[in-house]
Amino acid sequence: MPDATGPVLLVVGGDAKRLQWLNHHVTSHWPSAQVTTAPGTDAASLTRFVQERAPDAVIMQIDFSNEALASMGLSHLTQMLRAQPTVHCIILAEHGSELSAVRALKCGAKDYLPLARVTRDLLLKAVTEACARQNATALATGALLSPAEDAPSVKVPGYGIVKEIATSNFSSVYLARSERLRRNVVLKVMSRGTTQREIDDGERFQREYEIISSIQHRAIAEIYDFGAIAHHQYLAMEYIPCGDLRDRLRNPMSIDESLYYLRSIAEALRVIHVFGILHRDLKPANVMLREDNSPVLIDFGLARRSVEAGTTSVGQVLGSPYYISPEQSQGQKVDARTDLYSLGVMFFEMLTGHRPYIGKSAMEIMEQHATAAVPRLPSHVALQQALVDRLMAKELSHRYASADELLADLGPVVAAVA
Repeated sequence: MPDATGPVLLVVGGDAKRLQWLNHHVTSHWPSAQVTTAPGTDAASLTRFVQERAPDAVIMQIDFSNEALASMGLSHLTQMLRAQPTVHCIILAEHGSELSAVRALKCGAKDYLPLARVTRDLLLKAVTEACARQNATALATGALLSPAEDAPSVKVPGYGIVKEIATSNFSSVYLARSERLRRNVVLKVMSRGTTQREIDDGERFQREYEIISSIQHRAIAEIYDFGAIAHHQYLAMEYIPCGDLRDRLRNPMSIDESLYYLRSIAEALRVIHVFGILHRDLKPANVMLREDNSPVLIDFGLARRSVEAGTTSVGQVLGSPYYISPEQSQGQKVDARTDLYSLGVMFFEMLTGHRPYIGKSAMEIMEQHATAAVPRLPSHVALQQALVDRLMAKELSHRYASADELLADLGPVVAAVA
């Protein structure tokens, strides 16, 4: 008897008739199955699929009579496993041998089926076993969370918590599994209360949803869901597993890499600025990186539409002290140039490996942003000083007026960073 909920499968290969045969038998057995077919030539798209969809199984057809194709297929398998170690890969081997089976299994394949012997029943059995293993893995992952210490105090229907990513006074952020989407998502959960602080936090949370959901662009994390349960609000958004710019900054960057990220982040800022949105909390931790190194802006909790971005309340300073603009640190009116200042601080850090201003307190650091001279770059990157000076100019009139103006100075990007 077929399962009520069908598997999510990625079928990889260049034989259209074979792909059609596989799709037919899977969907006739599991009418609700989600089968995606793809050629085996683009490793990046395959890796992206397993990261975003976390399929129950990947079925790869590999012709072992052609060494170049076989090596490419096994290389793609290795890359998918690096991105998503729990991937259950079934190899359909054409012209294979015992040596081929050993190679495939050493690369991480969970099953190896000679294509000439594959029948409908054998195929369905392999997929069923893959689903059972994935379910067992999911249960084991859930069991790793200690109810006393790691389990969240609130449960959001439709989401299984995998682990906590971050927490603050404002909200808690989890890596979760969406039952509806059958993929990993970032789940942001915030308590709702009656104090003025809690009401303000709730409005900020609502605003973050409204801002992100108003933009459909690859440079902005995608929103999947927003809702409320008893005493809490939650936001489910795209999970980007490749880390953030803060992680990348732990290793030295070349000038070309620094310029690549400067330009790419400026292009992302241009997107939100066109929509009339100011980020106001741009920093390396809020720039995620996709597999191709393109940036994705996250955490719009402090963002404002430019028509709303007036002064903040007396004594209220929002944003990271290490990356905050002079005008924002002093509670003055802000515009797109505020985000560009923060980008300039990040560019300085990319070039030098350290932040331009340090101090014993947040106030001391913010005072330097407001009054200290723009630091000089070391001699080996001194040619970039003019860019840093304009991005980090204390006077707004001396700063780049827009992301477009900065991009015009930078010129076309040569190549992405590998």
